[in-house]
Amino acid sequence: MAKSNTKPAAEEKPEAAEAKFSIEKLRENCLTLFGVTSSTFDGATYGLNGDFTVDELKNIIAKWQNKEVK
Repeated sequence: MAKSNTKPAAEEKPEAAEAKFSIEKLRENCLTLFGVTSSTFDGATYGLNGDFTVDELKNIIAKWQNKEVK
């Protein structure tokens, strides 16, 4: 009987943590990363501090863009 070359699930390597970037660094590339202008980026991130992943900030921007205007 031939042995299989597949590894058990317990030996699989976990995915690397997604890189986090400062708001300033993400703002420099906001058009490429998020498809929004710097003014839209500024509005969506107003008051935020710290580091974020690209996906985290995409969600923040999308939520801000879909917010109802009062």
